[in-house]
Amino acid sequence: MNAVEKYTTMVVAIIGAVAGLWGAYTAYDASKFKQPFDEHGQAAKSFHSQIASAEARRDSKEIIRVRLLYEKFEEGWRDARKIAELVSPLESLASANLNIGDVAAVKALLASASAENSLQLSSKTLGAAYFAAGDYENAVRHLKDASARADDPQALALQSAAFGELAKNASTENMKVGYENSAVASFRAALASPSGKPVELSGFAKGNADLKAILTSKGVELTRQ
Repeated sequence: MNAVEKYTTMVVAIIGAVAGLWGAYTAYDASKFKQPFDEHGQAAKSFHSQIASAEARRDSKEIIRVRLLYEKFEEGWRDARKIAELVSPLESLASANLNIGDVAAVKALLASASAENSLQLSSKTLGAAYFAAGDYENAVRHLKDASARADDPQALALQSAAFGELAKNASTENMKVGYENSAVASFRAALASPSGKPVELSGFAKGNADLKAILTSKGVELTRQ
C-alpha cells in the first residue's frame, strides 16, 4: 500500500468513526424526544382497553368514570408539553429567566393543574416551572429531587438560583445567610459534577445578578467565556 492509499484509508476510517459517533448521539437525542410520547401512547392504550372492557360488560357508570379520567389525563399531558416547551431555555440554562408572557403562561398552566402528578413532568422540568413562576420553595423541592436521582449540574445550578431568590426575600438575617450558603453549595456541586460545563454554568450565573453577587461574595470563581 503506497502513501496515497494509506492516507485515503485513514481519512475514510476517521469519517466512519465520526459518522458512527454522530449517529449514536442523534439516536440518543431522538430517544429523549420520543420518551414522553411513548409513555403517553402506553397510558392511552391502557385507558382505551379499560373503556372497551367496560363497554363489553355494558357497565355505563364505569365507562363514564374512565372516560372522564382519560379526558383529565389528556388535558394534563397537553399542559405538561406546553410547560416543558416554555421552560426549556431555563431548564437547559440557555437563559437565566423567561419573558413576561412566558412567565404568565407557566403560572396559568400550573394554577390550572388539579395536582402536580397530573402534569406528568420530570422533577427537573417541574422545578424549572416553579422557578419561572416565582415559587422558589417548590422549585428547590423538585430540583433537589432531580439532582438526587442523577448527576445533573443544570438542576443544581437552577437550585442554586432558587436559593438565591429565597435569600433575597428572607425575613431574617439568619435565614438569608442560610439560603446564601445553600446557593453556594449547590453551585459548587454543579461545578464539581462530572458532566458539569463550567462555561455554561458560569454564563447562567452571570445572567442572574442576585446569584452572581452571592457567588462572587463567597469566593466562587466564574469562568470567563
